Amino acid sequence: MDNTLATRAFLEPFAGLAAIGLDQADLPRILRELPFGVAVVDRERRTLFLNSVLERLTGYTSAEVAGVPCRHVLRGSFCLHHCPGLAASRAEAAKTACPAQGRSAESREGTLINRHRRKVFVRLTSVPVLDKAGALLCTLDVIEDLSALKELEGRLTRTAGPGAIVGRSAPMEHLLRILPAVAQSDAAVLLTGESGTGKDLLAEALHRASPRARESFVRVNATPMPEALLDVELFGQAGGSEGAAPRPGKFQLAQNGTLYLSEIADMPLAQQGRLLRLLDEKAVVPAGGERPMRLNVRVVAATGRDPEALVAAGLLRQDLFHRLNAVRLHLPPVRERGEDVQFLLTHFLGLFATKFRKQVLGFSEEALALLSSYDYPGNVRELRNMVEYAAMVCPGEYILPEHLPPHVRFPKPDEPAQQPPRVKPARKKA
Repeated sequence: MDNTLATRAFLEPFAGLAAIGLDQADLPRILRELPFGVAVVDRERRTLFLNSVLERLTGYTSAEVAGVPCRHVLRGSFCLHHCPGLAASRAEAAKTACPAQGRSAESREGTLINRHRRKVFVRLTSVPVLDKAGALLCTLDVIEDLSALKELEGRLTRTAGPGAIVGRSAPMEHLLRILPAVAQSDAAVLLTGESGTGKDLLAEALHRASPRARESFVRVNATPMPEALLDVELFGQAGGSEGAAPRPGKFQLAQNGTLYLSEIADMPLAQQGRLLRLLDEKAVVPAGGERPMRLNVRVVAATGRDPEALVAAGLLRQDLFHRLNAVRLHLPPVRERGEDVQFLLTHFLGLFATKFRKQVLGFSEEALALLSSYDYPGNVRELRNMVEYAAMVCPGEYILPEHLPPHVRFPKPDEPAQQPPRVKPARKKA
């Protein structure tokens, strides 16, 4: 098909625009100036027109692809999973689930392979153009380039593990925007947020995005143990007079790297005082030693409880809290992240579908409604585990309500809402 015939074929479905005073010859110009990609394909899925943005994205000009099947121009994951043209007849193709052959606009995210064999992440919205009788005349494929967004999400995923710190809600966008600047600093950081929101992964992300990324990341759980033993565990022990070798503590093991205290309020007050001196003096005296040891360690502390309440209860030293609170990052619970729920569901589904080597494409409307109305008291950790379970047991392309855990399908109406953990005051020593 030459360019003249292609132009005529492209303009034919829009001949009725003359009735409202719009010259149909202006339509290519209008589409060409739009800030997103637009392709026009006929009912046989042959390419009729590409606008300027899509020409740059695909590497093809509108003239050279006129009449070419769209699978050779907009080739990618859409052709693989959704287009029925490879196996179905033309008559049956209009009845199948291809988004481009439907009768209403539908959007999907996927990849497109351009002329230079580069994979581009895009969102495709196929808008059918119908005649008065409802028959398909042609389709407008609107394509948005998501490469920049996917690059950012991929960088954060590589930094903090699969899907650890991703989100599009306002609180998460703010956190992700300031994260690189905080990572470049050596200041101590306090992470707050409920259990399951991702504090551990955020601490690791800070380390891996920092200049200390090549050094050690040491995690400390201040589990209940005798204070003398915990003192050695944290700050080390000097060599004995009988030739015993010195024992390095967690801070010595994290030299030039990052030390992460996963629950700062579990640390006894005496060790909190030593931590405060270490932050101020950049040195520590190991147990049994006399000479201070210089340390170059960045400290990241976290708590799943309200730090102000911990100070009031005597579980967290006020001076240490003020020292750590200078740089404070808060991870909101899932119930406060709005649109992130569906985003996280889709994100984790992609990960687990790949892990289990399944062609699970999405959630049914009923399953998505159940998951969207759930409160997620376990936050992102619980959401992730739910999607892993659903992807594991789902035998088809879409997750249905029966593939979800029972407590999501059958919530208890009389079950009281989960309350935040109570902070018990510290016991006074006799």
